Amino acid sequence: VPQHLQEASSFLHTELLTWLTGTQLALVLRSMPLGGTQTNGFAAWRMLCEEEERMDPAAQVAVLQELLHPEFEVAEGGWRQGWVEWEAKLARHARLLGSLGDAVRIGIVRARAPD
Repeated sequence: VPQHLQEASSFLHTELLTWLTGTQLALVLRSMPLGGTQTNGFAAWRMLCEEEERMDPAAQVAVLQELLHPEFEVAEGGWRQGWVEWEAKLARHARLLGSLGDAVRIGIVRARAPD
C-alpha cells in the first residue's frame, strides 16, 4: 500500500476516534484489529456508512414503493426532472433493489411518460 494512502487512512481513523461518540465510536473501535497496531480508517468509514444506510423494514417498503411507483410529473422541474431524480434514487438504493433490469425500468418510465 502506498505511503500516502497509509497516512490518509491513519489520519481518517484518528479523526473518527476524535469526533465520534456513542454507537458510532463503538463501531470504529470494533473495526480495529486485536493488536491495535494497524488501523484502517477507510474500513472504519465504510463500516460507519453501511450502518447508517441500513433501514428498518418499514422504511425499506416505503422506499421500494416510491421507486417502483414513481410520480415523475410532481417534481419541481417537471416530468424530465422527476425521471432524472428517480434514476439517481435507483442508483442510491441499488443494494435494496437488487437487480432491476432495463426492461422493468423502461416499463416503469413508459407507463408514466407524457403523451
